[in-house]
Amino acid sequence: MKLSNLLSISAVAVASVAALAVDLQQTPLNPCKAVIPGGSPVCHCSLPADDLVQIQNIEITPNPPVAGDSLLLEASGVLHTTIQEGARLEVVVRLGYVILLRKTLDFCEEIVKADVDIACPVKEGPISISKSVDLPREIPPGTFVVTANLFNADDSLITCLAAKVAFARKSSLST
Repeated sequence: MKLSNLLSISAVAVASVAALAVDLQQTPLNPCKAVIPGGSPVCHCSLPADDLVQIQNIEITPNPPVAGDSLLLEASGVLHTTIQEGARLEVVVRLGYVILLRKTLDFCEEIVKADVDIACPVKEGPISISKSVDLPREIPPGTFVVTANLFNADDSLITCLAAKVAFARKSSLST
């Protein structure tokens, strides 16, 4: 899955499950170790000093995300290593303590599917991503926590990103 897809999935799943309150006490329900500038619910779940990418900013619009609307994700940073073919993304989506999804994805295949302007090998240096995704109307109410670990082909951890997003029950208007 591409970095933009990773960020999109994280932002969509995390932003779509977003209660923007980031508590830095790390638990399965709150894996955040450090806030990422930009005001989005996406945070580091690894120590930024240990990451092989320095994420400078992640912004999402609208913030918080709204089920049934488009979500624009914009991210920038500096990659300190080349992401090689064979890189993998390990994604876990939770609703409370219940794991809804646990999936390992081929990062390079996913960035092709995401149709962003990067491809493997992703060379070290500055990187920017902008991606719009349509959120389904059927997102159930609840607080979702999405965690995504990106590993290079040599199994080195590039980064761990997480997001916590709360979706409210939609009120039905009757006339």
